[in-house]
Amino acid sequence: MAILSPKIGIIGTGRVGSSFATATYPDGKIVATSSRRPEHRTWLSSQLSNVAIVDQATKVAELADIVFITTSDAAIKPVCDSISWQPHHNVIHCSGALTLSVLESAANAGASVAGFHPLQTFPGYTNPDRLSNIAYAIDCNDEALTAWLQSFADAHHSNTFTIQGETAHAAYHASAVLACGLLAGLVGISAELWQHADIDRDQALKLLAPILKSTIEAIADDGLPDAISGPYVRGDLETIRKHLEITSEVNPDTSRAYSALALAQLHIANEKGNLDEVTLSTIKRLLSGHLETL
Repeated sequence: MAILSPKIGIIGTGRVGSSFATATYPDGKIVATSSRRPEHRTWLSSQLSNVAIVDQATKVAELADIVFITTSDAAIKPVCDSISWQPHHNVIHCSGALTLSVLESAANAGASVAGFHPLQTFPGYTNPDRLSNIAYAIDCNDEALTAWLQSFADAHHSNTFTIQGETAHAAYHASAVLACGLLAGLVGISAELWQHADIDRDQALKLLAPILKSTIEAIADDGLPDAISGPYVRGDLETIRKHLEITSEVNPDTSRAYSALALAQLHIANEKGNLDEVTLSTIKRLLSGHLETL
C-alpha cells in the first residue's frame, strides 16, 4: 500500500537532520523535530513553522508516521531501541555505514525500516539545497517505503542506488570517506608542503583551488584513467625520487601517505598505457622500498 501524505519527523537535527528538516517534501510534511540542545531548538523554531520542536525522540515518534533518525551512527540503535514503535511507523536511518540491523527493534514491532544515505557533505546546518542533484543509497525491503524514498530523490533531481549487506555498506562508506573527508585532509597535507616555498597553508589552498576544480571536472567529464596526469602516467622516475626525498624531509607521515597513495593508484595510472613493464616495476620497487624505510 502506498504511503500517502505522511507526517514526517526528524530525530537528531545536526547538520544532516537540519537539512532534512528544512527540505521540501513532494508528499507529506514535517510535523516534529528533536534536539537535545536548547539553542538549536531555538534556531529550529526560527526556521520551521507549525512544527513541534521537542527535546525527546519519543515525542517525535508519537507525532509522526515517517521518522528519520539522523543522529551519529553510534546513537542510532540506542535511539531506535528507546522508542515504542507501532506497525504504522516507517523508520529511516541516514547512515551509509550501517545496515538495517540497527533498526531491528522497530522492525520487530511491525514498523517498516530503511536506510537512506545522501552521498553528500554537510558543512553547516542550513543545507537543504545540498539534498538536490546528488545520489542516495537506499537499503529497504519494503516496496511502499522504497517508492516514497524514490519520490523524495526524484523531487530533488537525484539518483538512487541500492546498498545492502555489511560488506557492501562498509566498502561503499569507505569509498565515500576516501572521496570526501580524506580527500579534504589530503589537500590540507598538500597545502602544508608549500611552507618550503614560504607560502602558508591558507594561501596555498587558494592557489590549489583551480587545479582541484579542474581535476574534479575532468573526472566527471572524462572519467578514469583520462583524468589522471603527472609523473605516474609519464613514468618520470627522477621527479618521483625528488618527491619522496622532500616529503621525507618535511614529515615522515606525509611521505608515507604520498607513497602509499601513489602505489595504490598505480594500476589506474597504468591504464593509460604509457608505462612499459620495466618502468612500472621500477616505480613499484621505488615506492615499496621507500615505505619500508619510513
